[in-house]
Amino acid sequence: MKIKEKLYKIIKSENSYEESVQNFDILTEKMHDDFIPYRVEQNVMMWLNDDGIIGEIECIFPTQIEQQIPLTKDKNTLVQNGFPIIDTDENVFISEVRVFKNDSHFILYLSESEKFNKEIVSENLTFYAQDTELVAIRATIA
Repeated sequence: MKIKEKLYKIIKSENSYEESVQNFDILTEKMHDDFIPYRVEQNVMMWLNDDGIIGEIECIFPTQIEQQIPLTKDKNTLVQNGFPIIDTDENVFISEVRVFKNDSHFILYLSESEKFNKEIVSENLTFYAQDTELVAIRATIA
C-alpha cells in the first residue's frame, strides 16, 4: 500500500478492539457515507474518500501475533505530524495483515518490511512508512 502524500492536518480517530468478535477498528472523524470500501485482505476492509483519506479500517478475525514485531527506524527518520493520503491508483491489496495487541494499543502490520524512514503522527495514530510504502499503523485504544 502506497502513500501518495501527507495531509498537514491532524485527523482524530476512535480506535477500538471488540474481543467477542475479535474486531479491530480505526474510525476517523472524516468517515462519511460516500467513502469507497476497499478489501485490503480477506479479513480487512478500508474505506477511503476520493482523495485517499482513510475513513475507517476494520479488521475482523485478522491474523494475530503474540509478539510485537520490532520496527527498525532509519537513522535519518523523518517524524512529522499529519495524516497520510493513500494512493488509490496503486493496488491496496495486501496478502496478509498481521495484528499485535496489548492493553493500550494495537499495531496493524501492512508490509513484510520492518524498516521505516517516515513516522507520521496524528493524535492517537502513528503511521510508519518506508519511502512511500505504508509499513504499519499503531493505534492507541481509547
